[in-house]
Amino acid sequence: MKRLMYLFIAAAFVSGYTATQAAALTVGLPVKDVRFLIDVSSVDVAVKAGHAVVINKTDAQTKGGKWAIGQAKKLGVALSGKTVVYDMTAVEATQDIAGVEFPVWAFVPSNKVQGNKVVGYKNPHGPVPGPTIIANEGDLVRVILRNKSLNNHTIHIHGPTVISYDHDGTQNVAQVAVKPDQEFTYEFVASPTGTHLYHCHVNANEHMDMGLYGGIIIHKKGDEKVDQDLLVMLDEWDSKFSKEEGFAPTTATDKQSVEVGHPRNIARMNLFTINGNAWTDEYPNVIVGTQGQKIRVRFINMGNWPHNMHFHGHTLTQVTQDGRPTPGRPQSDSVVVVSGERKDYIFTADQDGRWVWHCHVVPHATNDGVYHGGLLMAFVYLHPKKDGKGPYGGVLDGSGIDLDAYPLGKPVKIGEKPFDAL
Repeated sequence: MKRLMYLFIAAAFVSGYTATQAAALTVGLPVKDVRFLIDVSSVDVAVKAGHAVVINKTDAQTKGGKWAIGQAKKLGVALSGKTVVYDMTAVEATQDIAGVEFPVWAFVPSNKVQGNKVVGYKNPHGPVPGPTIIANEGDLVRVILRNKSLNNHTIHIHGPTVISYDHDGTQNVAQVAVKPDQEFTYEFVASPTGTHLYHCHVNANEHMDMGLYGGIIIHKKGDEKVDQDLLVMLDEWDSKFSKEEGFAPTTATDKQSVEVGHPRNIARMNLFTINGNAWTDEYPNVIVGTQGQKIRVRFINMGNWPHNMHFHGHTLTQVTQDGRPTPGRPQSDSVVVVSGERKDYIFTADQDGRWVWHCHVVPHATNDGVYHGGLLMAFVYLHPKKDGKGPYGGVLDGSGIDLDAYPLGKPVKIGEKPFDAL
């Protein structure tokens, strides 16, 4: 018999009842947990997560950092008088993509690494993407890279421009790669504002596809006020490089990973992720909000395929591209983003119910060809209780996601026929 399954989400009032990831959840099968987008609303978010430490002075500890401070003054970038420190470690781990386990290399907060193992890091299915670097314009940002993996790595700061060339992270051009059990400190002044990224620049095609990347957000005092500020990082994966198909972790002497990111494999990508998670009915990607909220969503394409993220029922206003203001602020209902590109959009929640936001290169909204999955998320409207009462408790009533118990979208093991789950 057809069963109706619902995901009900209740959230507490927070400054005009902004729905947050701290929402209390009551989920119905087959949903096990929802995957909220990454909150990048302030530096405090990174501090509370244990990813960042703020020092109340401009405290450069490297020659490159001191150069960046001088450059900021030349360019007229006002220093904030604060230093934001991110300490991260490159490790080897695994990532679950729609039920398929992948060996990955990842940047992880150093306080979540014991020896060379990830312990207690809260990313949903694995450590990819790395922690989001959040700063305010004019902050000195210090990024400490510790290498506990079996391969050489660097960090390329992609987008910020008040940075010394020898902190750019390009192997054998800007620096010698950081070898296993070594470390390197990068420093730059946070500018320009907007959405940027970081990634390893050693054999970049290989190392980025193995998972060595994360986002950088630089806030400006005059930024348009929004109720939520969220990050979406798009990527694609080739199950050929999963454990299920015999791919083993790579060492310096056994370089299976040289095939990862090879041009001839781009067409083979068959799993697609938002912030490291492919949509399944068990682990859907979700945004929650209330009518009238203004929401900013920042897109970064970390993969090799272009994507066209279409939002049903809403109008998007583009405000920046690659951290620079977008002339004319064009409107659309879709986000077209190519590899390495960043685009920021603001929309007003002026509908009701449940709406999907998915890649309209529709095979990218599948898990190995099984629709629905991959690059798909749902926007779910919440409603204030008129009398403080309701069937689901709390002050907000979730519209819910009606899953109808359809098996499509559930994890399907590689090698099974797409419709075996039926």
